[in-house]
Amino acid sequence: MICRSVPVSCLPSSSGGTFGGGGGGGASAIVPNAGGGGAPGGGSPLLARIVGVGDSLTAGYQANGMLGATGVSDPLFPGVTVPPTQEQGYWADIDEQASGLPLSQAIAREFDPATSPLPLIAGPGINNQVVPAIGAPFGQEKPGNSCSADGGFDAAGYLLGASKRVRMNPTSTTIRDVAVPGITLHEANTLAEPQSNTCKALPGIRGLLQQVVDGESSTYWPVLRNFANMGPQLTMVNAAVKLKPTLAVVWLGANDVLKYMGSGGLFHGGDNSAGQAASDERQAINTLKHAGARVIVANLPNILETAYFMRATVPTQATCNNNYQTYVACVFEAVLQVPLATAAGLTATLAKTYQLATPGGCTPTTTNPCGYLTLQGTFTVINYYHKTGKLPDLDNGKPGSGMGTYYITPAFAAKVQSLNDAINTGIDDAAQQTSTPLVDVTSIFAGVASGNQSNPYFQLAIHISPGTCCTLGFEGGLLSFDGIHPSNTGYALVAYAFIAAINAAYGTKIPQINVRAAYNGTRCGEVSHCYQDPYAPPCAQNPAGCNGGLRVHDVSMLRRRAEALGSADLF
Repeated sequence: MICRSVPVSCLPSSSGGTFGGGGGGGASAIVPNAGGGGAPGGGSPLLARIVGVGDSLTAGYQANGMLGATGVSDPLFPGVTVPPTQEQGYWADIDEQASGLPLSQAIAREFDPATSPLPLIAGPGINNQVVPAIGAPFGQEKPGNSCSADGGFDAAGYLLGASKRVRMNPTSTTIRDVAVPGITLHEANTLAEPQSNTCKALPGIRGLLQQVVDGESSTYWPVLRNFANMGPQLTMVNAAVKLKPTLAVVWLGANDVLKYMGSGGLFHGGDNSAGQAASDERQAINTLKHAGARVIVANLPNILETAYFMRATVPTQATCNNNYQTYVACVFEAVLQVPLATAAGLTATLAKTYQLATPGGCTPTTTNPCGYLTLQGTFTVINYYHKTGKLPDLDNGKPGSGMGTYYITPAFAAKVQSLNDAINTGIDDAAQQTSTPLVDVTSIFAGVASGNQSNPYFQLAIHISPGTCCTLGFEGGLLSFDGIHPSNTGYALVAYAFIAAINAAYGTKIPQINVRAAYNGTRCGEVSHCYQDPYAPPCAQNPAGCNGGLRVHDVSMLRRRAEALGSADLF
């Protein structure tokens, strides 16, 4: 069966392979199995050289950071280590499953700097992960000025020569994942060097737009330094071509939406129409196909359905308990330990102040949009209210200046969703125009977010660990602590969809990933490689305990996390 797009029809049915990797019986009977082994796709030449082209999602970014090294000590919590991110990404999962190696050996290869296809980032990791802390159970790994922390580790990423320090394998000849966090769909075809050479804030750029415009500059050379001899021809797509890929996995476009959103609509450097997106996606696809690669692409989830966006409408207690989507009032209730009525009152005040209210109700991703606090805004409010008993000024005295950073009005949400839809239309059109198989991530994540018991994706998600995991709500298990990038489990879910699509479209026989094993850490026996997902419950509520450290009280942990997430650089 050849499938251009892969929602339900191309995924294994309940009578065939299941979400756990085998066993039958449908979503309610997910049975873990080995999930690997054998020749890749029955020895298919198509799988001989798989290359990853994309942004932070394909790079394996989590919790506001990118890290390949294991055993990195958490500077805020002695005895606890910072979990690596790159090896848990969906592209690494695909590469492992398609390798033809015994699964433990395939996973070990991703972690080994001498053989890894990943541009492994050395400790402490690039950018600034959220980690456990003594006294304040969570904080940012690099408190204070992250540019100067750890001897300027982050700053080194902006320069070609200095980026050698950032990489575990700076001279590697085995790199096949060339995804650059922060890069847009347009930049994948055009950007030949970072736009900035400094970790310091650029003058004259307000708020989050500074972080947004500069998003790819800190990671460009850490990922692409091995291709610097290409000079002005060095783009991410051209770097992938140089690798002579047999199969190219392409997932782009998220930053075109996120940069627009995070700047409050000021960023216009990416694609802003379906036609532009289709043109850039076609260029990437055709360039790769001309080099001899088969290609598979994916569209985007609706970013307003991720946990980074917390709805300002007031839900019922049952809705809070289900945690299918994230509501400001529910987070206030849990973290501030107040009744839902009190949390609803605080939410209503914020909604009135920042024009977030929708008196007739709202439905995300439709023509009746919602108002939101961002994750950053929500935890800024919590931290300030916990200390003062008052609500902060999210505009800092300049009305409207907090939009995109701390809150999203319904009118602006409609613009963000419109851009999200346009980018997806462009990706879908380009896939159809070039006869390229498409993974319909939009439908997968919308299904999980729906809470609809009859939706197969929702059923698959909630049966990963029945009664415990997983949803797209904040700390619901499918997203890491930044509310946007997937957890280990979330990335495995994406890999599952990609593998199903590759097998259906190209006739390969890649063994399906065991998503439940990715959640509980049993894909292999090496504890530094395979461990219980630190971003999914119960570990999300008790990461120090899961990591072998001191156990912490849930509410205390969430309060302290407000200090980290309220000021986190999430782009």
